[in-house]
Formats: sequence, structure tokens, C-alpha cells
Amino acid sequence: MSGEKLFATSLFLVTLLLAWANGVSSDVPPQDEIIKKSELRTEKIIAQDINDILPVSSLVKPILYSDITFIENLTIPEAKSTFINIMLPAILIAKEELRFEQSQVKKLIDKKELSSADSALLAPLFQHFRTDDINELHRRMTAHPNSIILAQAAVESGWGKSRFFKEANNVFGVWSMSSRDDRIAAKFTRNGKKIFLKKYPDISASIMDYFYTIGKVGAYQKFRKERLKTQQVQDLLPYLISYSERGQDYVEQLAQMIRVNHFEQYDSYKIDPKYFN
Repeated sequence: MSGEKLFATSLFLVTLLLAWANGVSSDVPPQDEIIKKSELRTEKIIAQDINDILPVSSLVKPILYSDITFIENLTIPEAKSTFINIMLPAILIAKEELRFEQSQVKKLIDKKELSSADSALLAPLFQHFRTDDINELHRRMTAHPNSIILAQAAVESGWGKSRFFKEANNVFGVWSMSSRDDRIAAKFTRNGKKIFLKKYPDISASIMDYFYTIGKVGAYQKFRKERLKTQQVQDLLPYLISYSERGQDYVEQLAQMIRVNHFEQYDSYKIDPKYFN
């Protein structure tokens, strides 16, 4: 069980004990009813070759691909199109999960008093986004354009050819600082110490962790404020200067990546409504 799930479960049990101790009958529903998820039907595919990858259109089928080891053997144009067709569904699945959870938070903001079930729902989100203010939590859960996420994914994973992407679904090369993480060892060290990178169950989970990082780290505070004002790509990119040690060169690389590959066309792409229950 992950740390976040363990934390939420512990809070849930404490709530029940407090209700019992105070002689109050608990109306808290079972845990699986508290943490609700968007009713999106996703499909998982183990991709053995390029023919297993479905080309995306403006209405995207929510597919999570895995074992994308063949991508390094493709030509550059094939690798790029395959990467886009793999990443866009995963991005949209993660954004839908984020949007749904944000909508749940908005409902709680509008309530006069929070129940124990509401608190159990909020606990892991407060932890993910490193805040205990529900209004700030709602703001930090705002997403940004697909083109920016896609450009960062392409840069950080080498268009899906990095070992971390292929073996660990780690799109952004996120390091692991805890032995409790599911992780893989890097082939390099830093200051003589072994480096580990997180391993995710699927690509969409890696993108969710990316949203958590953008939502909680102080270096991205200005980026978060700007994306509340606008979803214009060129206005947002300068605020990602702290994402890489390369600073302004990294921002310019993202801008070029988006421009050359026409990534902004994907900002209007959405999940096909027929895949929602």
C-alpha cells in the first residue's frame, strides 16, 4: 500500500474510533465509496509493435499502453508519431482524474461543514499538493495545456527512448528518495551515491505525479499563478525556467519543440465522451 493510501486509511479509521468514543453513530460510508473516481472507461494494451498503437484524433480513445520497448528501433518520424499517440491518451486520462478530483474539492468548498468522509477524501490530496488550505488546494489542481506537457515529456524522455520511460513508465525522469518507493536503479551515480528513479504502474500515473510536483513545489508558484490567468502557451513557458538546471535554454527548447512539432494543435484534443459511464 502506498504512503498516501495508508495515510488516508489511517485517517478513516481514526474518524470511526472518534465517532464511537463520542457515542455518535457513524454515517461514514465504506472507504471505496469515499474516494470516488471519474467514471472513465480506460483500456490497457501491451504494445508489441507500432501496429498496436492507435492514431489519435480530436476525440481520443482513453488507452494506456505499456512495454513500449520497440520505439527505439523506429525511424525518427515513426518514433515521434508513436510517442504522441501513446502520450496524448495518457495525458488526457491524468487530466480527467485531476479535473474530477478538483470538482469534488469545489463541492466541499461550498459546504458549510465538512463531514468525516469529506476529511478522508481531502487528506491524501492535501498531502499530494502540500497544503492544508482547501481553497489553495483547488487552485493547485488546475491543469495546463497538453502541448506543454507533451513537449516536456518528449524532452525528458528523449521521445520515449529513455530507459526510465521503457522500463519504469517514468516519463519525466523523476528520482526516488525513499526505499519504500517502487523504483529502479540508475546506471549513474551522483557524488559517489547510487541514484534511483521512480517506477510507475502506467504512464498516466507518472503524469499525475508530474501534476503533483508542479502543484506543490515552491519554484513553480509563479507558473501556478499564471495558469490561473491564462492557458496561452507562450505566456506560460517562461515560468518553467526553474524546471531544469538549464534555465532559459530549457524554456527555449520547449518553445522550439512545440513550434516545430505543431504541438498546440493537440491542446483542443479531448477524451471521446462515449468512454464515460
